[in-house]
Amino acid sequence: MAPEESASTRDRIRQARRRAGLSHAQLAGMTGLSKSYLVRLETDATSNPSLEVLRRIADALDITVADLVGATKLEFGIEDADIPPVLRAFADEARLTKRELDMLASIRWRKGEEPRTRERWRYILDSLRASRTFDDNKG
Repeated sequence: MAPEESASTRDRIRQARRRAGLSHAQLAGMTGLSKSYLVRLETDATSNPSLEVLRRIADALDITVADLVGATKLEFGIEDADIPPVLRAFADEARLTKRELDMLASIRWRKGEEPRTRERWRYILDSLRASRTFDDNKG
């Protein structure tokens, strides 16, 4: 990354963390990164975080890596009409973020295999969240 891009990324990380109302320690706990490393990312012009580090930070802040690096983001547009009523009910009940709702709505099912209950949607979401820990725990 060029120094100008790093400075912009540094600023975006700091701004996003502050917007989320998080301290460095809180963000460190959510990402598995050290507090000192996060401080360095926000202050050191030579810091060059990996894509994996940016993904962890973005996930914790409920934004995209593109938001952090200032790139144009591609969005998969889910129309309200594409969201099954039972998923909408589950999303309201579970207070899902737009990102979580879009993720679940984007799953393509074989005919007749679509979840028909809020309980099944809960199981699917919990399974997806749990599977992410396998990637996060890889060395």
